[in-house]
Amino acid sequence: MPVNVVRTPEEELAWEHAKARAREQYPEATGERFYRIVMAIYKKMAHYQPHSSAAIDRASAARRMR
Repeated sequence: MPVNVVRTPEEELAWEHAKARAREQYPEATGERFYRIVMAIYKKMAHYQPHSSAAIDRASAARRMR
């Protein structure tokens, strides 16, 4: 589980539910594809919003790439 996203016991439970749903809907998925599916399901289930510091980090990284 990604510790930068899943921080509380409630979020951990949502992550486990997302993994179970991913296994049901995509039994052939493995590796990176499975992780991406679980993350997408988790974000929908948990109404995930990145922390404001993450948005600032992405913006500063984008400026550096120009």
